[in-house]
Amino acid sequence: MVLQEISRDMGIDLLGKMPWGTHICMFYETKEDLIEVLVPYFKAGLQNNEFCIWVTCEPLDVEEIEKAMKKTVPRFDQYMKKRQMEIVAHSDWYLEEGTFDMTRVLKQWIDKLNKALTNGYAGIRVMGNTAWLDKQTWRNFAEYEHAINETISGYRMLALCAYYLNKCCTSEIIDVVNNHQLGLVKEDGKWSLTKNAERKRAEQRALAYQAQLKSLASELTLTEERERHRIASELHDRISEFLVASKIKLDELRQSISGRDVGKVLNDICNYLGKAISEATTLETDLSSPVLYVLGFKKAVAEWLSEEIEKKHGIETDFEDDGQPKPLDDDIRLLLFRFLRELLTNTVKHAQAKKIKVTLRTVHNQIQICVEDDGIGFDPVERLSMLEKSGKFGLFGVREELQHLGGHLEIESAPGCGCKVTIVAPLKQK
Repeated sequence: MVLQEISRDMGIDLLGKMPWGTHICMFYETKEDLIEVLVPYFKAGLQNNEFCIWVTCEPLDVEEIEKAMKKTVPRFDQYMKKRQMEIVAHSDWYLEEGTFDMTRVLKQWIDKLNKALTNGYAGIRVMGNTAWLDKQTWRNFAEYEHAINETISGYRMLALCAYYLNKCCTSEIIDVVNNHQLGLVKEDGKWSLTKNAERKRAEQRALAYQAQLKSLASELTLTEERERHRIASELHDRISEFLVASKIKLDELRQSISGRDVGKVLNDICNYLGKAISEATTLETDLSSPVLYVLGFKKAVAEWLSEEIEKKHGIETDFEDDGQPKPLDDDIRLLLFRFLRELLTNTVKHAQAKKIKVTLRTVHNQIQICVEDDGIGFDPVERLSMLEKSGKFGLFGVREELQHLGGHLEIESAPGCGCKVTIVAPLKQK
């Protein structure tokens, strides 16, 4: 199965996960530097269903690369046998009759990407060593790197370019850094990360914009919950009470009148009012649970689990609380209850579960809500990709809201293995 993830494991601890379209460089001094970075980089690509191309030159030859990969990558021979990875000499990839042609090389990368996607790979992971460059070729190659940096974001491609530090003067190092989003440099035996100025500015703008969006989204959600509670209260105070009072009076009138026809009409009216009251009560609960405000979060969860899940849908439920105090701010209490109801409703609709368990715990000044089911389960990465394409994010959207409030959400699931969702949020401080 091909996983179309938003971000990819780079295989390098310093980088973690990066999105498709990442273009980075590294400055090395020895062949050991290259092996230290590139072997785990390509190992991650092979294990994540990516097509890999290593374009090499001195100080590493093909035989040394294969030996290093075999030492670290399980079943490396099988990857090579099915041609998931190519190790190519720089003279065969970058040069044609000894000449570097930027247009031809760019087209080669696109052709390789299209072929890889056609063959079912998630994308391509590439690396090119530039130690072969001379002063005459440098400017043309720098333009080529700039072109890649400007366009790579639109492709399912990860690119790492290696530069031999001892061959680069100061101006050339500046060129390299500016033509890549990130750079790896080894200082005092440890790799460190550099960013070009434009990436830094873009990241700062993106973070500020993201913070604004999260704040607005969170406030919008809280406003919505407050309005739902207001409407539910108005519905109860101004409509439901009149309906109940009318039904009581009609019941009294029906009992005092003996006429058959009049009695039937009154009986029908009472039935209609009974249904209206029932619907109004259901609507009040759907809008904002009165139990949540009267008896608190724990009782509201237990009652909703029993009434809505077990009695209505016949699914066995189990509720467990550690008995510790769980004071919550009103806004967080509202959101948590809504998140939990949505989660349980989706579980009923999609999980095909026979049993659902909800556990409440207090852990380090936080409330921890754990929802487990024995249903069909799902692949979280694949589900996120599907939701991304449809524009709906469900639980993954909840995770963003929780993070803004100082909490977090974890999803553990796999096909055929049920699902466990853990919601964590801060408790009310004294």
